[in-house]
Amino acid sequence: MKHLIYIILLLLVSVGCYCEEPLTPNPSPVTRTPSTVTNPHEVRIGWGDMMFESTMQYEFTHIGKPNARIDYLTGHFFAEYQYHWLPWLASGMQVDFFQMGWHDRRELRLNPDAHEHNYYNLSFLPTVRFTWFHSTYVNLYTAAFVGLCINGGTEQDPMTEKYTLCYPAFGLTMIGCQIGKDGFYGTVEWGGLSALKDVNSMVMVSARILSVGFAYQFNTPNKKKGAEQ
Repeated sequence: MKHLIYIILLLLVSVGCYCEEPLTPNPSPVTRTPSTVTNPHEVRIGWGDMMFESTMQYEFTHIGKPNARIDYLTGHFFAEYQYHWLPWLASGMQVDFFQMGWHDRRELRLNPDAHEHNYYNLSFLPTVRFTWFHSTYVNLYTAAFVGLCINGGTEQDPMTEKYTLCYPAFGLTMIGCQIGKDGFYGTVEWGGLSALKDVNSMVMVSARILSVGFAYQFNTPNKKKGAEQ
């Protein structure tokens, strides 16, 4: 809840700054023009929290596997490409990865060099983004994801006896804030990612609730024009 309050305050301050600034005579086509986009290509990298996973580790280490010692949670690293068809509509692909590692205390008592246990989720997520607020420095948007989650690691699935499995994945960015100008942007998002194992079990639940990233928008050079020169 504290993180959500911070995001809302940030958005209110940003919108307030936008309302106070005068309109420029030649606004940027990317943020102002209703029908064209001068820089349609966007690449973005970022990192998201594991607040939900961290909370669930208490149950994992005290109830499900009380002898487990959590060593690390990487957080969610992601990379994304978007093509902006219109100033309010973009689509593309996002890749998300996180990993968790732990040791078994019973194994460590017998062998201080016991191997580490780990699992990871690698998600491939086609995306669509709707930008519903534009200004010179701030854009606000909502995005949806539907794709595939690959779950693997050192642990064998008890039902299938496989180490690597694939599941449907989906997610929603409820509020995304893009701050910057001239193609360079920082982003803050509030949403969540999930992956279904079956109707009664989920591999990933409301992961990456809060994330930050860095984006760059650009246009490809006109090869024909360059050749004529």
